[in-house]
Amino acid sequence: LKEAEEDWDSVLAKLQKMRAAILNKSTCRSGMMLDITADAAVMETIKPSVDAFLGALPGDADGEKLADPYNTEHPWITKAKSEMTEMAPLKDEGFVVPTQVSYVGKGGRLYEEGEQIPGSTAVVSRYLRTGYLWDHVRVIGGAYGGFCTFNPMEGDGVFTYLSYRDPNLDKTLDVYDATADALLEAAEELEKNPDALATAIIGAVGDLDGALSAQQKGSKAFNRWLLRQTPEERQEYRDQILNTKASDFKDFAMRLKQLKDPSVACVSSKAAFEAAAKAGKVMDVKTVV
Repeated sequence: LKEAEEDWDSVLAKLQKMRAAILNKSTCRSGMMLDITADAAVMETIKPSVDAFLGALPGDADGEKLADPYNTEHPWITKAKSEMTEMAPLKDEGFVVPTQVSYVGKGGRLYEEGEQIPGSTAVVSRYLRTGYLWDHVRVIGGAYGGFCTFNPMEGDGVFTYLSYRDPNLDKTLDVYDATADALLEAAEELEKNPDALATAIIGAVGDLDGALSAQQKGSKAFNRWLLRQTPEERQEYRDQILNTKASDFKDFAMRLKQLKDPSVACVSSKAAFEAAAKAGKVMDVKTVV
């Protein structure tokens, strides 16, 4: 933003260079995809229009082929990761706005790139989202919402906590930090109560098998194609969910205790950040408004 305000010509030159690279005649069609969801009759009707649309797109359909992203790391990736580490290192950040509530986020890496993520983690993360975090952030803490995100099948191994319209800041971070211990206690209870474990598993299976609209079916099919997911892989994932054990909750808890590259990001008031700092939750605070 500072560069755009002080040196717009430089920013504009970068944007124009990006546009030229994207629309390069010899490569811009390589990797181009069109995803349409429709029944057979509609597809037949719109085919001439689709063909005309594709024919009008810029570039050469028989042009140069870019590297296969499934088998070759993009040449920018290594350099970009290095520059991000140097120029934008992970840190706990706060953004001050005129508000009476907070939006509290924390995240970190549970699994490394390429590491196998078991389907049981879908059961555990859902259990946390609908149980511990709901109870402590929303019901007890008074936030409008409190939950976590983790996608074992399509994610990158990163686990996040989030709250919104939250009257607390430092207390919510305390709830996040206590999650692993709460999960260990829950694992002990689930060991003794197989019916409760079965209920948690059923909830996760329900997320898999919910009714989908035509648009949702198309989107899911396209994502599966992009990720190269096979029916066998999806069945293995489902089996792992169905075979979730109390010990899987313990394993997840231990990973939470060893959360890699953790960082906090919050939007709140100046007073809330000052109170959080007094409670030991010091962040790099910037005033937005």
